[in-house]
Formats: sequence, C-alpha cells, structure tokens
Amino acid sequence: MEEQNKNEEVKVEIEEKNEEQEVVEEGSQNEEKFGKNQNLEQKLKELEEKLKKTEEQAKKISALYQTLQQDFERFRVRTIKEKEEAKDEGLLRIVKGLLDIIDNFEKAIESAKVSDDISALSKGVQMIHYQLVKFLQDNGIQEIIADGEFDPNLHEVLDTYKTNEYKPNQIVKVLQKGYIYKGKVIRPAKVVVAVPVEEEEKEDIT
Repeated sequence: MEEQNKNEEVKVEIEEKNEEQEVVEEGSQNEEKFGKNQNLEQKLKELEEKLKKTEEQAKKISALYQTLQQDFERFRVRTIKEKEEAKDEGLLRIVKGLLDIIDNFEKAIESAKVSDDISALSKGVQMIHYQLVKFLQDNGIQEIIADGEFDPNLHEVLDTYKTNEYKPNQIVKVLQKGYIYKGKVIRPAKVVVAVPVEEEEKEDIT
C-alpha cells in the first residue's frame, strides 16, 4: 500500500514537472514570437519612414520640374519677343535710311518739272544712285566682283561671246550686277562669257 502511494506521488511529481516544463516552453515560445513581432514592427516602421522620404523627394522633384517648365516657357516667350523687337528695329533702321533717298528722288522729280536743265537732273540722279550704293554698303551688302574667270557660285551666264581675244570662260560683259551679304549670294551677277572661235569658223570669216 505504501509503495502504491509512493508511486502515485512520484507520478504526480512527474506530471507537475512536465506541466512546469510546458509552461516554460510556452513562455519561451511566446517570448520568441514577441521578439519576432517587435522586429516586424521595427522593419515596418523603417519602411514607412523610407516611403515618407521617397514621397517628400517626389514632391520636391515634381515642384522643381514645374518650376523649370515655367522658367522655360517664360524664356521661350521672351526670346520670341526679343526676336520680333530686333526684327522691327532692323526694319525701322532700313526704312529710316531709305527715307532720305526717297526725299531726294522727290526733289529731283519736282526740279525736273520746273526746269529744262537736263544736267541738273542727271546730277540729282547720280547723287541718288551714290546714296543707294552707300546705303547697301553701310548695311553689309557688297557688289559681286564680275571681272576675270566665271565662277558658278557668284555668276550666272546669260550669253556667250565667241572670241579668241579673251581666255575661255572669261567674263566679257556684265548684264546685271550681283550682290552678296555675309558670304550669302543675294543675287548672282548675270554675265556674258567668252568661248573660243573654232578654226573652221575662222576660215568662214576670212
């Protein structure tokens, strides 16, 4: 009987120890879970902070982009306006230079109406021509030199002249003057160039 009681006590003691062990293990598991939850919360907090910083950076970039867009639009409008103003100023300067020449034309016309002096009219026309040429030169427009060998970049052939007095392709006569501005041809000089006379043609002439 006593032995049976001892066995019962031992059994109870073992069960109590097992229960204690289970409680310890359960507590350990809970602590581990709690630790994991803390780590997850920390990571979540870090991600939220990174997201917040990213959103702030995105807002700054968006604001900067809008500012640049507005600055570019203002620059574009200002550039167009400045170009138009420069164009108008250039046109006004040209017109102002022509007004004096027009005045002289009108004076020459009025003078011709009341006078039969052809020489005076001729002098007036010559003066106006001089003013026009000077006006072109003052504005950077130069007459194309049409003397010597034909240059297709500067001259245009309107006719040929058969002769052996000039070298082949030599300019013999200028029919219309040409003009150039800053290396760009406004109008080519229209010329007559020399072509050699063939031997057969010489014999026909003699």
